[in-house]
Amino acid sequence: MLLTGCLGSGGAGGGGSGDDDDIVGDSGDADTDADSDADTDADTDTGTDTGTGTGGPVLDPPAGATSGGSGGGATAGEARSTGDGIDYQIIAPAGCNGAGGCPLMIVFSGTEGAVNMMRNLQAMGFLAGDDVIFAILDGRTYFGDGDPGVSVLDEVRGQYDVDNDRTWLLSESAGTQSGLEIGFHLRPSFFAAFWANDVNASDVPEQTSDDLGFEPWGNAGPGGDWPDANAIVDGMRDAGYRIEEPAPYDGAGSDVHGDPTQFQAAVSWFAGRTR
Repeated sequence: MLLTGCLGSGGAGGGGSGDDDDIVGDSGDADTDADSDADTDADTDTGTDTGTGTGGPVLDPPAGATSGGSGGGATAGEARSTGDGIDYQIIAPAGCNGAGGCPLMIVFSGTEGAVNMMRNLQAMGFLAGDDVIFAILDGRTYFGDGDPGVSVLDEVRGQYDVDNDRTWLLSESAGTQSGLEIGFHLRPSFFAAFWANDVNASDVPEQTSDDLGFEPWGNAGPGGDWPDANAIVDGMRDAGYRIEEPAPYDGAGSDVHGDPTQFQAAVSWFAGRTR
């Protein structure tokens, strides 16, 4: 059984859906943080940066390479904490320790929380691929804050051999604003694909595909909030993201917040997406 959560708070540039489980005191922070965070990850990327040609942006992290991390160990699901105290759940298959590079999906949960989101992904993560590492943060605990996702991204890249060109981002409901912040402002160059699911806020990418040096894939699952989903997808399209129709997603479950069918469509959408 899928356990999904929702949060009806207004966000950056968008109106809330008015659900009964609003976080009290949410300010609807229109986060436009142009964070120039210097990556302190002890990145051991292998391979040579190909950039996008002479005079083009230099890709960060390098294309055609991996993070070179090791020591994380295979796990069917467990709780971990980063060195700076960020809690997350992780699912990691065997063979991702210095063995050629596995895809990584950073996930911000809805109000169902990180543990239940992990259970959902244990049940259907194969839709994205059998070799995917899932690192899941609680969208309630880290509501509106993308920085914890940066901490988890860096730690997992250090512990596993992550494919630089197959790193993905999924946000769900209460995790919408955190996902938008890390995906559009803090670390956009790291994510080949970003699906914002059951959205309750909107934002637009800070950098275009020309700025990044590649064209990310993008989409959104409305869960009934069509204005915010349209704003997100329009912003991605204007920034040169690769948008595959239907965008926003308009299939089964798109009109109902927390519908598991839309969530399944989101997870399966990532399979094969590369920078």
